[in-house]
Amino acid sequence: MNIYKRQDIVAFIRSQGKLPTDQFGQILPVDDLISWFELDKCLDRLEQQIIKKELEALVEAEQAIEKIKLMEQARTNMSS
Repeated sequence: MNIYKRQDIVAFIRSQGKLPTDQFGQILPVDDLISWFELDKCLDRLEQQIIKKELEALVEAEQAIEKIKLMEQARTNMSS
């Protein structure tokens, strides 16, 4: 996959804000994210596999940031 294509797809997804979640607030599985952003309609299977790895990294990063925010909030509440 062309590196610019990959970067632009990831940039587009990031520009949408937080990743979509289910009714319980959990980020959708990577296969569902592929469908959510309709990447299954414009990328071949190999390209989808590459983007799935990128999405896995985005999910991991977003989950880490949420944990950091919760810890920060708990720390703020403890010091109040």
